[in-house]
Amino acid sequence: MSLTACGDKKLALPPAPDFSAERLHAGLEALRLAYEAKGLNVTETLQPGLSADALRERCSGWFPAPLPEELLALYAWRGGQTETKDAKDFAFSFRDCAFSTPDDAKAEYISIMNSYGAHPRDTELLRNCFPFAAFNGGWLVMPCAGQSLQPALKRPIISILQGVDVHYHSIERTVTTATDWVRHPKHDGHGLPTDIELDIWQRHNPGIFQR
Repeated sequence: MSLTACGDKKLALPPAPDFSAERLHAGLEALRLAYEAKGLNVTETLQPGLSADALRERCSGWFPAPLPEELLALYAWRGGQTETKDAKDFAFSFRDCAFSTPDDAKAEYISIMNSYGAHPRDTELLRNCFPFAAFNGGWLVMPCAGQSLQPALKRPIISILQGVDVHYHSIERTVTTATDWVRHPKHDGHGLPTDIELDIWQRHNPGIFQR
């Protein structure tokens, strides 16, 4: 499904609560259990969590920016998933994109920089964006340095697929949005009717999409 993101629309938002690793981990567990409740065994290939030092070491040779607390917390919960979505029946996904291990993220980062990152207007932004989820030439990335797409958002989650656009206000909003999608009675293991999906999306991430 293609949605029009408001990449050039600057949002005026109230201050968001400070990031909480504990809250993110609780949200990730809720998403995992929501998948399992639908009979989707996403847990089987999730890897053990990584310490901050271990993640930094795994990324030090290829990723140029310091890893922010949000990314460290994500990989402290689990170290990604060993099989990509196109090779696995039950991927731990944030909508379309499956949770990448650091090694897979390295390969995805190289692919991004060789394609979208080759465009001068996107090079500087994408150089400092970590691809934590991917599927079939599409990525969700977390900016690990400053970003100008949505200055009102400290660390939005950006989608790279036929463009470079903000899709979620934060990693926490990414997880709560995905959890509400999967929990919905009409979620069939793959997705939801567009109108329901978009209503949930906009509730958690107001102002992102135009209908």
